[in-house]
Amino acid sequence: MDFVLSTSNRLILDRLAEKLRLNKNTVIVIVASIIGIIGGFGAVGFRTLIESVQTLTLGSHLNILDSVVGLPWYKKLLLPAAGGLIVGPLVYYFGRETKGHGVPEVMDAVALRGGRIRTRVMLLKAFVSAVTIGTGGSVGREGPIVQIGSSIGSSIGQFLKVSPATLKVFVACGAAAGIAATFNAPIAGVMFSIEIILGNYAITTLMPIIMSSVMATIVGRWYFGDIPAFEIPSYGLTSAWEIGPYILMALLTGVVAVGFVRLLYSLEDVADALPIKGWVKTPLLLLLMGVLIFYVPHVYGVGYDAITQVLKGEMIWYMLLLLLPVKMFATSITLAAGGSGGVFAPSLFLGAVFGGLFGTIMHALFPETVQWSGAYAVVGMSAMVAGTTHAPLTAFLVIFEMTSDYKLILPLMLCSILASFMASVLKKDSIYTMKLTRRGVDISKGMEVSIMQTTKVGDVMEREYVTLNENTGFDDLLQKVINSNEACYYVVDDEGTFQGSFNVHDVKEIMNEQSLADLVVAKDLVSITVSPTITTDASLADCMKKFSMFETEELPVIDSLQSNRLVGQIGRKDIITVYNHEILRQGSLGLKFIQGKLPEKAPAQSYVDLPDGFEINVIPVPVSMEGHTLKDLDVRHSYGVTVVAVNRKDERGERKVIIPSPEESLKNRDMLVVLGRADDLKRLKEMFGAGC
Repeated sequence: MDFVLSTSNRLILDRLAEKLRLNKNTVIVIVASIIGIIGGFGAVGFRTLIESVQTLTLGSHLNILDSVVGLPWYKKLLLPAAGGLIVGPLVYYFGRETKGHGVPEVMDAVALRGGRIRTRVMLLKAFVSAVTIGTGGSVGREGPIVQIGSSIGSSIGQFLKVSPATLKVFVACGAAAGIAATFNAPIAGVMFSIEIILGNYAITTLMPIIMSSVMATIVGRWYFGDIPAFEIPSYGLTSAWEIGPYILMALLTGVVAVGFVRLLYSLEDVADALPIKGWVKTPLLLLLMGVLIFYVPHVYGVGYDAITQVLKGEMIWYMLLLLLPVKMFATSITLAAGGSGGVFAPSLFLGAVFGGLFGTIMHALFPETVQWSGAYAVVGMSAMVAGTTHAPLTAFLVIFEMTSDYKLILPLMLCSILASFMASVLKKDSIYTMKLTRRGVDISKGMEVSIMQTTKVGDVMEREYVTLNENTGFDDLLQKVINSNEACYYVVDDEGTFQGSFNVHDVKEIMNEQSLADLVVAKDLVSITVSPTITTDASLADCMKKFSMFETEELPVIDSLQSNRLVGQIGRKDIITVYNHEILRQGSLGLKFIQGKLPEKAPAQSYVDLPDGFEINVIPVPVSMEGHTLKDLDVRHSYGVTVVAVNRKDERGERKVIIPSPEESLKNRDMLVVLGRADDLKRLKEMFGAGC
């Protein structure tokens, strides 16, 4: 079990604000601007790294499609596997979170870890993604850029020791910077962060993200030039009747998007089930990618050259029909193999291909109403991104900024909304949240609920419990009940298989029937009451459902339904303790306290290893103690408990943390953050509960 206490950001930000004679919000905006500049250069550096790998493997980073077509056959087959030989061991041994498309890991960090991302992630993610893409992996660069930018924001926030709320904003600033710089799309960068990363449209979070996105865009335009990501002919609506085909395309695109998401995670499941060591699996599976490139070179790497051809209406219909399933499979197999790269660019690719194919068919059927298949390819990109990400605002804004064409804004907006709606009806999760849901994390319900869904019973159950053999006689049974003073007693057979449970009330009923007492053994009591069980791999949320179904304070824990072997017990109070600890994660110190062993590679500045038997609790101060000082209470001498911090509401109702002095007077609604042994904390709680 672990739990986080956050530290006051007064340590650095407030000092900086005082020194510059600025308020703290202004300083946060300044820091966000710095994150934007560094994030912009991070995007530049990452794209340069990809180009270097492409130059090494293809001879040039320009005209990728032509270069791939001109490669010898054996290079087309073996390049992805060669990249897998590099990527596989690095991901497997040094950073599992760099595997895959990156954005879910950022969302997970924001939802469950207070925005904390390991600093080395940005360097490792950049390298393994550049190798994956540069050697032919059919993935995008946007997901890695988001993860790199977010890691930059998190690292700066952790260095400044900001609060968890501010740290999350800095992570979002880094994500916005990455999107803005790589797409030359500052508005889309902002929308991506607030719609996907934070899910928060509050004005206090918006200002820093806007500044970060603007600064990153300036860096990107300085290096790449102020040009659209895709240069296309000027398209527009031929007539009002053309809205009909666009609506149909949007709904169909939502269906295709769901199909892509399902294929992606189905192939991941297949790959995970293969009995092959993780890093060996990567190059072996990427041989399939080489076969695809040999026959269809368009799926090599990010695929922007192929997208441009489709947007200009230069690709024939049967090639579009072929590319749709092949690109889906290519991206899925690249990520299933353990490659590193994003799914944003593949979504653009699929949207352009499907839109171009649909536009070609509509032009053949209704030539006077539908004139340009390329226009449908543009709108298809927006619709597909909206369908896969469930983020329609980001989708149409990023395409609008990438093409700089206002004439298609109406179908862009309409199709993004409809495709997102259709996809969400067919499948609740987006391509990003699906990865988290498969881990048991539901960020839509808040962090505490996610913790209840991801924490397993086996992690928090008690391993000391009272058991009775099924053949134990009533006299021995009664003696054990008197001596142990437990609420519930578990009956097992000679192999430790759980037979059922009984409580004190069941024993009392037998005592009232003296004639039966000599005949009763432990197994006879279990039939009197229902004996529900819970398995070690069940979540705490599942456990709470069991508690709501049965009137009991404790549940026996078995290792599996098949063996039914008793391994522990869990009570309501255990789950409440976990929940309270996770509430603390939102709160108060910036250090992460771990009960038990400290991870070997944990950063010393972020983690403190608590001795066995010690806990951290938050205890509300009773009304009777208001006005008293910590010196008056002297809880350290009286109870062996140390007051680590005082959590207090200020005049605006916001909670802040005070590192207490002995003379600190307690105020209304103060919360004491205390450290001590479990028994000592229990005595202190009882004293506080008694009002002193």
